[in-house]
Amino acid sequence: MNYLMNALSRSGLLKDDLDYLLIRASMVIVFLLFGYQKWFEYEAKVLIPYISNGPLISWMYPAFGIRRASWFLGVMEWLICSLLFWGFWNRQVGILGAIGSCITYISTVTIIPFIPNGWDQVAGGFPAMTGNIPFLMKDVVLFAASVYLLKQDVVRVMRSAERGGTISFPIRYLVWMLVKLGLLRGDLEYHLLRASMVLIFLFFGYTKWHQYGAQAMIPFISHSPLISWLYPAFGIRGGARFLGASEWTIFALLYAGFWDKRLGLLGAIGSSVTFITTVTIIPFTPNGWDPSAGFPAMAGDVPFLMKDLVLLAVSVYLLKQDVVRMSLRVEIAEMTPNRSRTDGMAAAVPTSAAFPART
Repeated sequence: MNYLMNALSRSGLLKDDLDYLLIRASMVIVFLLFGYQKWFEYEAKVLIPYISNGPLISWMYPAFGIRRASWFLGVMEWLICSLLFWGFWNRQVGILGAIGSCITYISTVTIIPFIPNGWDQVAGGFPAMTGNIPFLMKDVVLFAASVYLLKQDVVRVMRSAERGGTISFPIRYLVWMLVKLGLLRGDLEYHLLRASMVLIFLFFGYTKWHQYGAQAMIPFISHSPLISWLYPAFGIRGGARFLGASEWTIFALLYAGFWDKRLGLLGAIGSSVTFITTVTIIPFTPNGWDPSAGFPAMAGDVPFLMKDLVLLAVSVYLLKQDVVRMSLRVEIAEMTPNRSRTDGMAAAVPTSAAFPART
C-alpha cells in the first residue's frame, strides 16, 4: 500500500487543484454539449418524456411548447456553461454557475420517481433500472459535483476577502445563507461525492445480472477498445456478469472507504479505470452524432456516455482525497511514538486539515 501511495504521489495526482480543475472542466463540457443539442428538433422530441414527467419543469410545455421549451433549456445550459467557465478566473461568477448547476440537477434527479416503466418488471422491478432511469441516475453524481464546485468557490471567495478582496453584496448574502444552511460544513462535499458514486456502482452493477441489462450492454461492449474482449471470453451474459461483479466490488470498496481509506483508495482506482473505459467508447459509438445536425450534436448512446467525464473527474477527486488522508495518518503516526496517543490524534484531527486550501 505504501508503494502504491508513493507511486500515486509521484504521478502528479496531488498537484494543486487538479481535482477541482478536472471537475469544473468536465461540467463545462457537459453543459456545452447538452446545451448545443437542445437547439435541434431531434433533441426536442427526446426531451418529451423527461419534461412531461418532471415535477419541477413540466410547466415548460404549457408555457413555451415543445420546441421553445428545448430552446429555453439550451439557453439556460449555455448560460450556466459560461458562468462555470468564467469561474476558472472569477470565483464569484463561478458561484452563480454552480448554483445554476445545482438547480439543473435537482430538476433532473426529481424526475426519476415519475418516469413510467423505469424499473424492469421481469427483473423484479426496483432497483432494476431500465428506459430513461439509467441516464437520469448519473445526475445524482453531477448534482454532488455541483455542490462541490459551489463550496469550493464560496470558500475561495471568503479567503480572498480575508486577504483584502472585495465581495459583492449579493454574493456576501449568499455566503451567509449557505453557512446558515450548513452547506460549508467540513467534508460535506467529500461524503456527498462518495455516496453518489456508491449509489451509481450499486444500481448499475445490479442491472448487469439480468438478461435485459446484458442486452443493453451489447453496443457498449462491442464498440469498446478496452473491453470488447469480454464477449469472446465470456459471451453476452457472462460479459455482463463480469462487469456486474466488478462494479459491485468497486461499490463495496467505495462504501468501505467511508471508514477505511485504504479500501477507499482501491475503490477509487477501480472507479477511475471504469470511467476511463467508458469514456473511450465515445469515439467508436456508431450513429453517436445526429446526421441532420452533425458533430457535436450528440445522439444515440453518446449523451449517456458523455456524463462519464464528470464521473471520471469525481473518481480522480476521491482517489486524491484518500491518498492525502492516508498520508496524514501516516505523518501523525510517525510523529507520535505512543501508539495509543497516535490513535487519539488521528481521530481528533479532521481530515480536512490536511488540505485546508482545497477542501
